[in-house]
Amino acid sequence: MRFYTFLTSFLLTFGSAMLAVFAHSPQKIITENRFTFDDSTTVWEVLTYFGKVRLHKADSSIAGATAEKGEDLVKKGWTLNPLGKKTKLISKFYTCAACHNSSREMEDLADNNPENRLTYAVKNNLSFLPASTFFGLVNRESFYNGDYQKKYGSLPDVAAAYYDIRKAIHVCVTQHSEGRPLEKWETEAIMLYLQTLQFKIGDLNIGKDANEKILYAIRENTSLARAVDVIEAHYIKRPPATFAEAMDFRTLDSRIETNEKRFENGKLIYELSCQHCHFKNKYAKSKLDNSPKTFENLNLKMQQGHAHSIYKISRYGMLAVSGKHAYMPQYSNEKMSNEQLIDLRVYVQKMAEKGFKK
Repeated sequence: MRFYTFLTSFLLTFGSAMLAVFAHSPQKIITENRFTFDDSTTVWEVLTYFGKVRLHKADSSIAGATAEKGEDLVKKGWTLNPLGKKTKLISKFYTCAACHNSSREMEDLADNNPENRLTYAVKNNLSFLPASTFFGLVNRESFYNGDYQKKYGSLPDVAAAYYDIRKAIHVCVTQHSEGRPLEKWETEAIMLYLQTLQFKIGDLNIGKDANEKILYAIRENTSLARAVDVIEAHYIKRPPATFAEAMDFRTLDSRIETNEKRFENGKLIYELSCQHCHFKNKYAKSKLDNSPKTFENLNLKMQQGHAHSIYKISRYGMLAVSGKHAYMPQYSNEKMSNEQLIDLRVYVQKMAEKGFKK
């Protein structure tokens, strides 16, 4: 009887000790609290887990600031203030949507090819615009990059806007849109809206090998910097901006002038880019419709080397003039290539010739 009593007591004591060991096992704790992600997890959530400092946070504590109001300000140029009254228009002339899309513009977010961007625009019924999309804007590390700094860096706030997204918003609404400065709650409302457009892991098209490297970093709690690099390789943190000189008007090879693919490509650019602002005077006073007279006028300006020739206005744009509806942003090489401008020329010339034949 004593033996059985001793055995029972020993087993109870041993079992309790083993339970205590397993309950405090580091491996068990790591397994239970291991970070997980899926396609709906934001990229910033994963990056901050690996130790990267979160950029461009929005302040949701500001009274009146909501993502819905931010979307109103971006798309309509006004919203309701904290007292429920309509705000003044940010600009009498433009909204953010005049130059910026708010949706994805590329199948591969690490791709910067304007031809692929046009293909994606056609497939997804988007405008082909000169300014960066707001999709993933808060995932970027800098703004007014490259030649924007070279050309406009001496203007107030442009240099500061390189790292500061709020400064970039301020420059855009006051200098490019000829608008009023935003109130703090309006800026934060726009920031909250931009947060809804940030990249998610599923947007990055991460392949199996890259995914395994990320999972390894989480599982082993090592190679964290490499995991950050793997993720950031799937989108462009600092989109380049290269300004080109305007091409001279020269006689085109007949094989280019008669190329149907170039004609169709030019038609798409005219409709998705030029007419985005100029059709039915949506954002611009100068009208670009589909009449023979319009194409004849555009063709003549090209031949004369006019400042408003599609070759020049696309590359140099038009600076805002106080109180006048005149601003037009320029297209960088990354937003529209010279080949695409030639396609546009082919379309304009052909349409002008059709008008003369009538």
